[in-house]
Amino acid sequence: MKELLLKRNPKKPAYKEIAEVIIHNLNEGIWKVTTPIPSEVELAKFFGVSRMTARHAIDRLVSRGYLYRIKGSGTFVNNLRYEKAIYGLTSFSEEIREKGMKPGSKIIEFERCPAEDRVAEKLMIQPDEEIFRVVRVRTADARPMAIEVAHLPVSIFPKLTKKIFKASLYDYIEQDLKLEIDYSIQNIEATLADYEQAQLLDINEKDALLKIELLTFFDNGRVFEFVESFYRADRYKFQQPAYRKYIR
Repeated sequence: MKELLLKRNPKKPAYKEIAEVIIHNLNEGIWKVTTPIPSEVELAKFFGVSRMTARHAIDRLVSRGYLYRIKGSGTFVNNLRYEKAIYGLTSFSEEIREKGMKPGSKIIEFERCPAEDRVAEKLMIQPDEEIFRVVRVRTADARPMAIEVAHLPVSIFPKLTKKIFKASLYDYIEQDLKLEIDYSIQNIEATLADYEQAQLLDINEKDALLKIELLTFFDNGRVFEFVESFYRADRYKFQQPAYRKYIR
């Protein structure tokens, strides 16, 4: 149990402290995927709490997908693969909050530059028109999930800042600019991580990634962003419903 030794925080409820310690050990790779964690009895004894308190902490992490139980065998580290619905239009921050986690964003690059021909075509603007190019790592509970490379016309977002991107672009658009986001078009393909992507996502070079190219439109039909995202394939899966329509 020595791997559990962390600085204690007496101001927090015990079950939250236990949950945070467990998450820390998962994030640091101390407990590997599919391996068992200490039992409720062991956790209760180590933290000096009741077994019920230890169970409450584990229940929270099971419900959030960090752990899973096997009856008669114990509680194990889950291979976290968060579902991303591809039939709805939500921001990364909204998706992560819905799953009970804290979204985060680390900006790697933030620049104004002329649009390359390919980007200009996607955004339906003139070649060399000025755009914002923003590269950031998206996280859930401080765990790296994806790299996003966003391209946005300066003409639409002249006051765009790093602070806005560290929060939520969609909240800024809808709440501050009072603009209505309508729909997006997504293309998904498999790819392999290069060295730089592997470093940012804390994975190995040539590990599998899910690449999404996203075009998002206002309700007037104007495209306002072109985003290339690279999701960790070991932590994300995509979900899409399919309906059979009968023609009579």
